[in-house]
Amino acid sequence: MGRKLRCGLAVLAWLVPLHGADVSGARAVEILRANCWQCHSRTMTMSGLDLTTRDAALKGGARGPALVPGKASDSRILEAIERKTKLAMPPAKPLEAADVESLRRWINDGAPWNETSAASAPVSTWWAFQKVTRPTAPKSADRWVHNDVDAFVLQRLKAEKLSPNAPASAATLVRRAYLDLWGLPPSIEQVREFVADKRPDAWARLVDKLLASPHYGEKWGRHWLDLVRYSDTAGFELDTYIHDAWRFRDWVIQALNEDKPYNLFIQEQIAADELFPEDPVARTGTGLFCVGPNRDLFPDQADINREEVLTDYADTTSSVFLGLTAGCARCHDHKFDPISQEDYYRIRAVFAPVTKVKVALNRLESLGYDVADDRQLAR
Repeated sequence: MGRKLRCGLAVLAWLVPLHGADVSGARAVEILRANCWQCHSRTMTMSGLDLTTRDAALKGGARGPALVPGKASDSRILEAIERKTKLAMPPAKPLEAADVESLRRWINDGAPWNETSAASAPVSTWWAFQKVTRPTAPKSADRWVHNDVDAFVLQRLKAEKLSPNAPASAATLVRRAYLDLWGLPPSIEQVREFVADKRPDAWARLVDKLLASPHYGEKWGRHWLDLVRYSDTAGFELDTYIHDAWRFRDWVIQALNEDKPYNLFIQEQIAADELFPEDPVARTGTGLFCVGPNRDLFPDQADINREEVLTDYADTTSSVFLGLTAGCARCHDHKFDPISQEDYYRIRAVFAPVTKVKVALNRLESLGYDVADDRQLAR
């Protein structure tokens, strides 16, 4: 057994083990579905291995058949989960002994397979890859509940035999609002102004006021800038200054202050040059690809520099917009997430044609455009 099968079977550590001594085909397939199919299915065949049908398991993957009916000792699946060799799966936590024994007896009995169960099962059972649904809010007549979020919070508090805290004072509430939305504490005058405001919509007015301020985007924009690894300098030995990086920073702040729709916010960062080629302001969003590590000052290592740039693009895009650390798959199939090495280089290939260009933002009648102040690095 080799590295790729170890990667695929690592997901066995994630899921809740199944207990019981039933050795029917349905029982065995359920164990495989709960622990293996996320990385070994028709749509994700790590190491070339598909375990969603009997024929596919008999065919096996890059290292031969995973299943030998009647001979559990010769089946690579059992070899992996028994952990008696260097191939010890899952690496973090072994399967429950009952599950291992169920699979062993099932294989020795000829590995009968419930194809109906397999065909109707979802490809992935891991929670992060399930479709988002809107849950029904708990019903509550409690006066503490003002919205659906409150209803969920109260439900959990009751389950833990806890009670909600008393309402915060006006002075505490105004301080929380300023710190949450601006990242700055209110002045004494601002606290007094809110405390003295007895209108029933005083709280809503305060929140609207804080959201309408540019300080809101300045505070919350920094969180997005952290995600996209924003920096004013390029890193590495020389750590040179990126002269136009501030334009991307200001674009993010402005996007938040203008309440730009999130789908458009994403599109303008990933592909504004393709989607909005005539809109220089939108294309400023592609500065995302120019504010990270930069090795271009090492011309004698041009090939290495290009590889590192494309890797940075793929890693940043996958972590920020997919929520997956795909970078591990640069060297091998991902050990936990269902991302193969082949998938990783498919992502990276999207950025292969990318070159950095200057985009004029504001044309001036006298000069055509101001080279110092009105040009922006973009993709």
